[in-house]
Amino acid sequence: MTVTASGGSSLVRPQLYQTLPVTTITQAEQQDRYMERGELDSLSGFFKSGQKRIAIAQILTRYSELIVSQAANRIFTGGSPLSYLERVEPDSQAGDANAGTDTYIESGGGEGLFSGLRNLVSGGGDLGTIPAGFRSINVGRYGPSNMQKSLRDMSWFLRYVTYAIVAGDPNIISVNVRGLREIIEDACSSAATVVALQTMRAASTGYFRGDAEAQELIRSYFNVLVDEFKAPAPSDKLRQRPSKDLQGLQLPQIYFNASERRPKFVMKPGLSSSEKNAVVKAAYRQVFERDIKRAYSLDLSDLESKVKNGEIAMKEFIRRLAKSPLYRKNFFEPYINSRALELAFRHILGRGPSSREEVQKYFSIVTDGGLSALVDALIDSNEYGDYFGEETVPYLRGLGQEAQECRNWGPQQNLLNYSAPFRKTPQFLTTFAAYEQPLPDQHPYGSGNDPLEIQFGAIFPKETRNPSNSPAPFN
Repeated sequence: MTVTASGGSSLVRPQLYQTLPVTTITQAEQQDRYMERGELDSLSGFFKSGQKRIAIAQILTRYSELIVSQAANRIFTGGSPLSYLERVEPDSQAGDANAGTDTYIESGGGEGLFSGLRNLVSGGGDLGTIPAGFRSINVGRYGPSNMQKSLRDMSWFLRYVTYAIVAGDPNIISVNVRGLREIIEDACSSAATVVALQTMRAASTGYFRGDAEAQELIRSYFNVLVDEFKAPAPSDKLRQRPSKDLQGLQLPQIYFNASERRPKFVMKPGLSSSEKNAVVKAAYRQVFERDIKRAYSLDLSDLESKVKNGEIAMKEFIRRLAKSPLYRKNFFEPYINSRALELAFRHILGRGPSSREEVQKYFSIVTDGGLSALVDALIDSNEYGDYFGEETVPYLRGLGQEAQECRNWGPQQNLLNYSAPFRKTPQFLTTFAAYEQPLPDQHPYGSGNDPLEIQFGAIFPKETRNPSNSPAPFN
């Protein structure tokens, strides 16, 4: 086995779930534009409904046991499912906070079981149709352990709905529920689970009979919950490798679903003029790291007209952008060849160099043939064809987009997170050159992953030393 190395660890705090404000602002930031009227309206509506969303979540939390028990009573027979429900200690402060939210509940509604039954009976269409294959489950045969797990799962489903309502985005439901059908089918019954979710939807909306807006809000998120549960489990995303003798890296779809949403742009003949302009701007942002029209009042009108009219493919458009005098001036001439190579990897393949052998191969190409030869080698590679083909604009293949290699983790994140003018020193060259450094002086995972935040005092006696930038070899 060859000696490998870690690139140190940039401190990464991935966002686990999306919220409506973060998603909306991120989309505009990624496209380097001002927010559009529709996006501003959605933000305004979200903030105006903030108090109502919080009030809905508080009420569903207060009556969570009743909601879950009504769903359990509908799918279990021969016992009292409520006795298996996990009990949560009451919080007096939460009760005080809920005092101002009663206006959203129909006046006269009590907190007893009969009120919950009335809510369920009045659920109407929210109960939905009973799926084929549904059979009631006998409590005695099912067993105490399975009963506790089932009621715990139903509580989790309700909790996901309250999280999504507050966040204004159903992403947390999609991430946690998609793929559970196959797991639950082995232990219980997916048809019974669908009936339970429909019952919880009817019971929840029953507490808001005097507020049609609140009912519609709850109904919409429960519909997402039911649809995601019915959907098949997603397959893992496989990262294609440049060589057939390398094993593909797999990324579970759940991490991709929870990642930052990045739009992909494809130039198609049938697109409208505005859509084609958006695709061209995406190409500018990928190759030049900014919208050159807005930043410098520049454009390549001849190339733009050719790619919009279908005279050249997007692949050829990217090739000519990377060979343009503007790119040469900004990303090739100010840097040494090793740094120019790293930037070309980011702009054309959407990733950083993968190995020392890859750096050596392309370094010799750029040394002998200059920028033009390097651009041709990257764009004509099998990897570019597999990922982007003739029509797709290259995109950054970072966290959440595909599986990441650990041997150059730190440089990969730094290359994708920072603009080139702020980082002129080569990163991968120093990483791969650090393979031969002795182990006692470094730590293979870098200080960024130190759970105790002590900066590895026993390993790094000098406080002024920065271990993140000095990887250690390990095998």
